[in-house]
Amino acid sequence: MRISEATAPAPGWLRELADARSSYQESFGWPVSVQVGARHLVVALGRVLNAVSMPAGLGARVLDRLTGPVPIFASPDGTRWTFLVGPGTPANSTISGDVELAPPGSHVAIPVNPSERWVEPPRRALPPARSVLALVY
Repeated sequence: MRISEATAPAPGWLRELADARSSYQESFGWPVSVQVGARHLVVALGRVLNAVSMPAGLGARVLDRLTGPVPIFASPDGTRWTFLVGPGTPANSTISGDVELAPPGSHVAIPVNPSERWVEPPRRALPPARSVLALVY
């Protein structure tokens, strides 16, 4: 007797997550993982990149003062912006209550679709965290 196992194709949302993960990893070298239960992508912070999060209004002022490209994405509700920066924590960085530098080893959810929620699209090189944090004060 032959046992037949029918396999259904992966749902579209899962294929989209897998494709986006591959794209981020191949294009930028980011350590991206799929969180299937939450249906989103997360990037590990600390070794390859880090994240600075702040209110959108402050983020817009920082963006206006930046001299180089920095990948920035908005939260789903648009109230916070996250700047992706190089790894490491700058020395002597005191951050205000509204500005958060993600601790090494944490994760941040990133947009699945590159055209979705990106205020500034990702690029190959990431600026040091100190260049973004210096503009907050």
